[in-house]
Amino acid sequence: MAPWCLSCCFGLLLASLIAGCVISPRRLPGDVAPGATPTPTPGTATGKLYVSNQAANSILRFDGASTASANVAPGATIAGGATQLSSPQYLFVDQAADRLFVANTGGSSVLIFDAVSTMTGNNNTAPTRSIFGAATTLNSPSDLALDKGRDMLYVADNLNILVFNAASSSTTTGNVPVARNLSVGFSISAIFLDAANDRLFLSDAVGSAVHVYDNVSTLTSGAVAANRTIMGVGTQLASPVGLQVDGAGRLIVSNNAVAATGITMYSNAATASGNATPVAAISGSNTGFGSPSQIALDATGSGTLYITDPGTAKIPIYSSLSSTNGNLTPTRNINGAATTLGQNTGIALDTTH
Repeated sequence: MAPWCLSCCFGLLLASLIAGCVISPRRLPGDVAPGATPTPTPGTATGKLYVSNQAANSILRFDGASTASANVAPGATIAGGATQLSSPQYLFVDQAADRLFVANTGGSSVLIFDAVSTMTGNNNTAPTRSIFGAATTLNSPSDLALDKGRDMLYVADNLNILVFNAASSSTTTGNVPVARNLSVGFSISAIFLDAANDRLFLSDAVGSAVHVYDNVSTLTSGAVAANRTIMGVGTQLASPVGLQVDGAGRLIVSNNAVAATGITMYSNAATASGNATPVAAISGSNTGFGSPSQIALDATGSGTLYITDPGTAKIPIYSSLSSTNGNLTPTRNINGAATTLGQNTGIALDTTH
């Protein structure tokens, strides 16, 4: 080939390469290409944690529950005369409906707040609904649980479980008659409903026991007997006041007695009975526990446990619960003046907002 032909070919090739090149600006780590879908930043805080402060007649909401720690201020506070809060105790949150249920002990009522995740600042606002009056037979409600599928609200009230049907209905308010009154014969300190298996767990702080009721949605009013009871020296139960079931099917119990084992865990919530020995426990000076109360659980992954502790005005938090056992320091603590925590007794976790 003639030399001029080689030169022409090279020139054409070079022009083609230049024309086909796209010169892109240099991007730094974390930059997003135009038109691309941004990738969430790892570790972004999620979830809402609701805590009742019994002495202050308030409900605190901590945002970013998955990372909230130390002296963090609440994202919102529900307090004031319009709220009707009076010695609020345990809480339950319906995540899908964005609805908070409050066992309002001092007001002999159940208070219901809708759109609770969107509240900001200090909210002296009336509840969306409240259940109270002679027909309800509410006297001193202390804990509650919702069967979402059957739309039944279970309320612990002294020696009884009161059941209200159509719990999500706007007409279930005021002096609504109780649908069922289950008399258990002991003072109920906490409840947990395994709705999928229609199973109710009740803790008995005085008797240091946990009683289990199967097919609870079919039980009729009157005296009811537990299908099985966890009780005995080997259980290490000591004034149990909080209940949860984790992703592995373990029953998790918080014990309120001073100097007792703070958290006990039992291998199979569906069958645990009698003098069952815990498969794991969290106790000892490193925990910093004063008087553990209601507990909330993020059961995803290895599990994260949130504990109210009115004795220390803290919320101790343990991550990787599936491998947690012994005299362990909490993974995180929510505490300090900015938190406004005081006699914090109730807690509920919403992982979806």
